Amino acid sequence: MKKILLLYIFSVFQLSIHAQLAEKIELTPNNELLGLGKQYILKSEVLNEERPVIISLPVGYDDSQANYPVIYVLDGLGNIKHTIGTIELLTESGLISPLIVVGIESLDRSRDLTPSNAGQDAYGGVGNVGIPQSGGAPKFLRFLSKELIPYIEANYRTHPYRILEGHSFGGLFSVFTLMDSPGLFDAFIVEAPALWWNKEEMTTKAKTFFKSNETLNKTIYFGIGGGDGWGMRQELIRYVDVIKENTPKNFKWFHEEVGDEDHDASRLLLNYYGLRFLFSDLKIGEDLINNFNDKAFLKAEQGLMDKYGVKTRRPAGVYVDLVSGLLKNGNTLGAITVLKRASETYPNYIGLFTYLAKLYEKTDQKNKAIETYLQGVEISKKYKLGQEEDLQKEIDRLRKTQN
Repeated sequence: MKKILLLYIFSVFQLSIHAQLAEKIELTPNNELLGLGKQYILKSEVLNEERPVIISLPVGYDDSQANYPVIYVLDGLGNIKHTIGTIELLTESGLISPLIVVGIESLDRSRDLTPSNAGQDAYGGVGNVGIPQSGGAPKFLRFLSKELIPYIEANYRTHPYRILEGHSFGGLFSVFTLMDSPGLFDAFIVEAPALWWNKEEMTTKAKTFFKSNETLNKTIYFGIGGGDGWGMRQELIRYVDVIKENTPKNFKWFHEEVGDEDHDASRLLLNYYGLRFLFSDLKIGEDLINNFNDKAFLKAEQGLMDKYGVKTRRPAGVYVDLVSGLLKNGNTLGAITVLKRASETYPNYIGLFTYLAKLYEKTDQKNKAIETYLQGVEISKKYKLGQEEDLQKEIDRLRKTQN
């Protein structure tokens, strides 16, 4: 029976994957697909100008009362397409929590994203004249903290967890924000940051910042394309070397060079790997696997929901792997606890329900098995999976044994 159930794991999980259909995307009157969010114009008193932002809500936002973490994406107009697509894919797979995306459009990135004025001795391709309008990052950061973030949190159901993502000058601004206002964001995705700025002044500042912060409860991904050139890769290495020398407690960070992409082409991959790293705690810890008990498992699940919001879930495969291990150890009741949680978080995965029904039957809980099979029938009907007849046979068989 145990071998049959373990073989059943693979087949139902594959069926679960195929149960997923793409969510409908709203159409314009001209049949153009939407799905990238809506643009809003904020009148900023701090910047004394109108600032466009793109706000994209997660799938299911209007159908629940849940609160969602927010990711603020710099250079939002240029990055919104691949960012939304990546986030939706990772969310569907349970690899990250659902997120509200705020894309901050750039009007003058050389002004807004640079922490200081670039004079004639600046380097990094600015020539001898510098960049006259540069050095506006402190003001732009005030716009974020005093106007944009309060606007988002007043108008949308937000969870306290905030992420800032930036590439190139945006990465420079992200590093500046971490060290200038460390309490504003919980996590950062820093992509190919322009740390050459003004003779690597951010790296100089980092030597004091990380020494003076013994504890820093932040998660940061530092990524760069393997084909990026002068002014980027070595400068980033020198910055993270400072972190290695003085790593604060509770500071979770990772640095990597990805593929052979150049400066601009790396953005899609870095966004993907950055999100994966930020939410890497959605994996099951070894201690929970080796010393499983229902209470500890459910407490860990609740901890993730407290951190990222009630819609947070682990990848379906993580739950199935845990169930497989528990069954190998003869812990069928523990496997049921995990599978109940999995089916709650993946209500469209028919395989999780049919697998759970098998375990209910194995433990002589026939009424629950029948009820769970019935849920599977409804899922099969909804997604046209063609499993209704087989599931009904299981229901009829169990009902006969009750007579």
